Amino acid sequence: MLWALVVREIDDDGVVAEIVVEVDEGHYGSLAVDAWESGFVVAPGGTPTTTAVVQVRGGRFERLVLVGGREAWEPKPAMEAPPAWLSAAAEAGGVLVTVMLPGTWPPDLAGLTPDRQAEAFEDRLEEARATGTVLQGIATADLQ
Repeated sequence: MLWALVVREIDDDGVVAEIVVEVDEGHYGSLAVDAWESGFVVAPGGTPTTTAVVQVRGGRFERLVLVGGREAWEPKPAMEAPPAWLSAAAEAGGVLVTVMLPGTWPPDLAGLTPDRQAEAFEDRLEEARATGTVLQGIATADLQ
């Protein structure tokens, strides 16, 4: 599983906390069904509020809870959430969650500078959104 915690600027000079996740082909079907049953939609169809919950404990993203609490997806190990991400999530009370198809994540980030890594990742993510190959929804932010 690949996870990223992203702070994205939005049109009205605000920011949104986002979690981007990509799992392998063996797990994608289960994650996609869990996301769909939680109210996610295919992008660019909008970003509905869902029944999903993003759990953060002690400043670390621990899990994405789906399907009314029946399913949980966890990064291993839990991820340290940047202060800007925590602030955006707290201010909004929610987190944009984006589920990517296997193979969407740019495969060759290691050899790039940090700025170019971010640019390549964002380019790939925007392309996936535009072509409708991601699921998206707003999850409640459970920050403790």
